[in-house]
Amino acid sequence: MTALASASLVLYGNVAALFFAGGLPGGSALAAALGTAFAGLVVLWARRSGLTLAELGLTRRGALGAALAGSALAAVGAAGALAVLLFPPLLGEPVSYGPAATLGGAALAVHLLLLLPLAVVIPEELAFRGALLAVLRQRHRALPAVAISAGVFMLWHVTIVGLTLGQTSLAGSLAFSALGAAAAFAAVFLGGIAFGLLRIWTGHLAAPIAAHWGFNAALLVGLRALA
Repeated sequence: MTALASASLVLYGNVAALFFAGGLPGGSALAAALGTAFAGLVVLWARRSGLTLAELGLTRRGALGAALAGSALAAVGAAGALAVLLFPPLLGEPVSYGPAATLGGAALAVHLLLLLPLAVVIPEELAFRGALLAVLRQRHRALPAVAISAGVFMLWHVTIVGLTLGQTSLAGSLAFSALGAAAAFAAVFLGGIAFGLLRIWTGHLAAPIAAHWGFNAALLVGLRALA
């Protein structure tokens, strides 16, 4: 069951990404609607599989503290990522990202406050740090469960990483594109590890949601400022 669920997530994530190529990941009302529907299906599947709200990390208590912990992790992670993009090894100039350069202030606000959470952050966290991690923890110890969920999370992003790199200044060089892809997959995997550990440590899904949203939001704002 776990292998089937993991394979289904990877297939869905990569196929769905193909329909929203050309702009920001999750950067449309349709993507937000699809993400909301997907999140609902994940919760329905989890509940029918016998998972409790506590196992999903959806309890009332502890949400604020967990969100603050996630926000702190996001700040540290985004600062490091932006430093690498600003001073990339070997490249000699900052990495630019096309969609960020053309994003207006109003569009940025809509994306950060509405589209990003509904299309990307909440659905992915419910799926990976909510349902999948909960199922894995029934069969494995905490660290192996986190590592497996992070690996599936990385495979979910194969298409997204490829499309995103194609919109950066790395796209003109095969060598830099390959290095960028390796760095991106490593970052996604390590992010999955960090989000999973944060979920277990705080006991609440608010922590990885805040970390995921904060990291993506800070990265996009930083790339727009550098454009």
